[in-house]
Amino acid sequence: MSLKTKLILASCGPLLILLVVGLISIRTITQSSKALERIFRENYDSVAAGLAMKQAILEIERGVEPLLYESSADKTIIDSAVLRFSQRLKFLKGNVTLPGEHELTNRLAESWKTYTSELETLVQMQESGSARRDFYRARLLPQSDAVLDAAQQIIDINLNNIISGDGQVRQHATETNRDVIVLVLAGTVLALIFVIIIGPSILRPISYLTRSVKEIQQGNLDLVVKARSGDEIGQLASAFNDMTTSLREFRRTNRARLIRTQKATLSALNSLSDAIIICNPEGAIELSNDTAERLFALKAGMTIQSVENVRMGELFERARHEMRPIRLTTYDWAIQVFRDGEEHFFLPEAVPIMDEERRLTGVMLILSDVTRLRKLDEVKSGLISIVSHELKTPLTSIRLAAHALLNEKLGPLNSKQAELVIAARDDSDRLYRIIENLLDIGRLESGRSTVELVPVSPEQVLLNVVEDMRPSYVDRGVSLVLDLPGDIPQVLADRLRLEIVFANLLSNGLKFTPPGGEVKISARLNNGTVLFSVEDTGSGIPKESLPHIFEKFFRVPGRGGQPSNTGLGLAIVKEIIEAHGSRVEVASTPGEGTKFSFTLAAAGGVSSDMKAS
Repeated sequence: MSLKTKLILASCGPLLILLVVGLISIRTITQSSKALERIFRENYDSVAAGLAMKQAILEIERGVEPLLYESSADKTIIDSAVLRFSQRLKFLKGNVTLPGEHELTNRLAESWKTYTSELETLVQMQESGSARRDFYRARLLPQSDAVLDAAQQIIDINLNNIISGDGQVRQHATETNRDVIVLVLAGTVLALIFVIIIGPSILRPISYLTRSVKEIQQGNLDLVVKARSGDEIGQLASAFNDMTTSLREFRRTNRARLIRTQKATLSALNSLSDAIIICNPEGAIELSNDTAERLFALKAGMTIQSVENVRMGELFERARHEMRPIRLTTYDWAIQVFRDGEEHFFLPEAVPIMDEERRLTGVMLILSDVTRLRKLDEVKSGLISIVSHELKTPLTSIRLAAHALLNEKLGPLNSKQAELVIAARDDSDRLYRIIENLLDIGRLESGRSTVELVPVSPEQVLLNVVEDMRPSYVDRGVSLVLDLPGDIPQVLADRLRLEIVFANLLSNGLKFTPPGGEVKISARLNNGTVLFSVEDTGSGIPKESLPHIFEKFFRVPGRGGQPSNTGLGLAIVKEIIEAHGSRVEVASTPGEGTKFSFTLAAAGGVSSDMKAS
């Protein structure tokens, strides 16, 4: 038996009972309505006619009354009342519906005939008033009472029938209610029987199938669902068995492929000199290569939060919350490790692992061996520092000599000599600025130069820098716009170095913005910090050059021909902003312009003598 047939059988009984109860109710209401209608149509009209005839007799009596006292009778009242009585009597003769009503009507007609005859005699009498009164009392009044009595009997018999009819309707309704109650009880019992018999045959396979599906959901793909019937539920159980068979085969194939991939991946990772650690979103280490186990004792099963080096935990948390790769560019974050008596440095990097819906599935920590690069950087920085110091002294003498010659303190110069000395002065000044920038960067990188954080007014700093740079902007035909709201608070910064930052950013914007363009410098309050930005409408920076824009001596390809472009200005900006504990960001669209932005902490509630190296 199919599930559809079972459900139909289970619902047929209550539906049949409901149909029978509805039909009986409709029949009862119809019969009661017709019975009441018949009673009121037949009996009530007879009662009304009887009452009208009694009223007519009373009116005749009032019309006869003047005749008893030597006056003439009121013929108008008497004739009208006689006519109404006759009409009602005629109606009663045609509306006889009850047993005995016909005899009563005939008796009423006979009494009325006698009454009208006596009435006519009284009206025609020529005797005195006393004789008329005697005739009225002896002859007419008894006939009047007989007519009234007959009319009242007709009224009574019809009223009794109305009362009897109402009782019949009530009795019929009571019997109908009893039948309906019996049918409802029978339907309830029948429905319970269907539920008890057919219900388990439907619910038991569904419950069994539900338990089986839950086990399959928990990973028990070896479970076989027994098809105990041939209905739709049995077919569904067979379909589930086919599905679990396919899933078992799919799991076996995927497991073998996953094991091969995992072994190949682990072999590839073990061949690297860098330490690789893969963690789940909670921080538990799931995979680590030989370098990570050998040098950092990081093994599967550990948690990144339990590692002694707290910087790894910080990188993991940043990558997990910011959902982007965290790459460190300074060697200050390098982790020192001794291997075979030699010092090694590893720079950590965190890369979030996300699925197709950009949900975090893990974080990969990469510790790159930067020992050689760090040594090369130290050698480069030392060499630059030594060369800069060695060049600074003779360069100062050359600059002094050039300025002295141009002042003509040693004698006048001809035009050719002046041109050569001016070129020497400009080149020496440019070289001097390069050396100063190199030394400044070196001091910031080495930590020998400290940044003193004190409350500084952004308005004063920006106004000073803008006023210094405005003549250069006017000469080039570029608009310089300062957007500074009045509610900007003081910030914690080194005023001199902050002015250098804005001067370098405005100088950079001026170099690469054509005449008629615009450079805008603005400040906004942003969650307890002040967001500064410098935006130009210049040529923009190609996407491939953005990662290198803050590197020392880097120049965007195709723009390196400008003599004043040393490639150090943005590097100095980066070092100064990072020394303030912040980070400078750049966004650019080629052909539309470039925007540099960074944040500084507001000065509220922080001591003015706070310092950061």
